[in-house]
Amino acid sequence: MRYIFSLLLYLLSGLTFLIFGPFLLIVFFIYPKSLYLTVIPFCQLMITIFGCTIKSNKKVPLNETYVIMANHVSFLDVFAIPSVFTGKFTAVAASKNFNIPVYATILKKLKVISIDRSNRAQSIKGIKQAENLIQRGYHVVILPEGTRTEDGKLGPFKKGGFHLAVNTKTKILPIVTKGLFKIKPINRWTIIPGKITINVGVPIDSENKSVDNLLLETQTIFNKMLQNIK
Repeated sequence: MRYIFSLLLYLLSGLTFLIFGPFLLIVFFIYPKSLYLTVIPFCQLMITIFGCTIKSNKKVPLNETYVIMANHVSFLDVFAIPSVFTGKFTAVAASKNFNIPVYATILKKLKVISIDRSNRAQSIKGIKQAENLIQRGYHVVILPEGTRTEDGKLGPFKKGGFHLAVNTKTKILPIVTKGLFKIKPINRWTIIPGKITINVGVPIDSENKSVDNLLLETQTIFNKMLQNIK
């Protein structure tokens, strides 16, 4: 029964994306200022289609730009995490995401930065692009583990996002989620709808810190937040 139910959820979500994705693109092209007013409700709609609900402690603070970091648990992260965003935002994403029709165009409209971790020169170029966008007032979202967790625990952090924060003297805003691993982990194709809890933490200052020290501090804060999230 779970397999049939999951298959129906995938079909319904795929149909929703195929219907609303092109509609969003038309709206973006006609009225570019509507981009962030429409993309967040779209993400929330996708979460609802998958049978899930979201509970959060607060939104991303206004009047400051952040390097937003979140734990990487499920493919649903991409729809769940933006529900707490405010202001202009973009992200760093694996280059393979830019091969998906419609989705790739939405990513480009959001100025999402393509990163191929097997290509060092391209990765460095991507970080430079992210630095430029931060200077222009965009939050930059990075999932520092790089890949989805296979056991529900926090994985090792990659350094790229911390170079970005140190180079631009931008605070890191930690965001942790709970519930997504039970709903849809990487090693199971079926979906068990449920509640997603999202906690936005206290910004972490990056000034006068080395990349290694900032990484260690951020990882420690993430682990504490994950232990305390309800």
